[in-house]
Amino acid sequence: MAAWRASAQGFPGAGPVGSLVIPLGPGTLADLHARKFAALLVEATGSPYVVENITGAGGLLAVRQVLRRPADGRTVLWSPSSLINTPLLSKTAPEYDPVADFIPVCIFVRSPFVLFAGKDFPANNIDELQKLGKAQAEPLTYVAIDAGSANHLAAEVLLQRLGVRSGTLIPYRNNQQAIIDVSEGRVQLGVLGLYNVAAMLKTGKVKVLAVLADRPLSAAPALPTLLAQGFGGFEMQGWFGLFLARGTPLSIVLDYEKQMQLALKNKGFVDLLVETGQEPVFYGHQEARAFVISETERYRGVLQRLKLI
Repeated sequence: MAAWRASAQGFPGAGPVGSLVIPLGPGTLADLHARKFAALLVEATGSPYVVENITGAGGLLAVRQVLRRPADGRTVLWSPSSLINTPLLSKTAPEYDPVADFIPVCIFVRSPFVLFAGKDFPANNIDELQKLGKAQAEPLTYVAIDAGSANHLAAEVLLQRLGVRSGTLIPYRNNQQAIIDVSEGRVQLGVLGLYNVAAMLKTGKVKVLAVLADRPLSAAPALPTLLAQGFGGFEMQGWFGLFLARGTPLSIVLDYEKQMQLALKNKGFVDLLVETGQEPVFYGHQEARAFVISETERYRGVLQRLKLI
């Protein structure tokens, strides 16, 4: 990144402190990744960058802060897919439009979910789960984050794929407690990222029935995918991207796009993504905009089928 530093004088971080705003708390996976990227920005621009953790309301509080600040590139939203489903779930007029109010810099990672259960759960793979779901008198129970979250929708899309009735969502705000409850059999299934369940998977307290993706996870290639088990590909995944407020000059958007391209060539950053169960990708500014539009329509369709909107 040293070569880029020489041309960084006009970059928005050159001067006052730049800020990466994330809608998740300190110590979360997103926080860990954002702090590594902030360090790379400091190295590239020679100017300070901080990570701001602004949590609450499904990411809405973080979005408000970004949109209230000047569109000068000093504030960047480091956002998961909640950027698109939060306004879709609004019971009143949405406060923002993810396409009209933000400029996507890039999508830089996909976050496949794993379907897991406690070690004593009677099914060990998707075929056995399908048979259990059809034979069981009550709907399958599963943990996810909030209703309408990406992992909630992934669970329901999977059940529809299996021809099993809609499950019973047990929402949790604390991933740790959710995993404990699945491991001890109080809830049958969970749909979360590999990073969340890695510790209990290692000790054998939970087992992965499937990676909800087309390809094996780079961090755990032995875990079986849905596709490998004969149940087709799976596109309902989490993701993260960089976003700037509408009105930000295109030159600044492209500067940040370039910085993420450089970061994805940095071994330390890529290793951190992969080791935590993420799959690095790169959708640049134009491709990212098309992706956000497509994902918005995909989420809208699933939410309508589930009668959540």
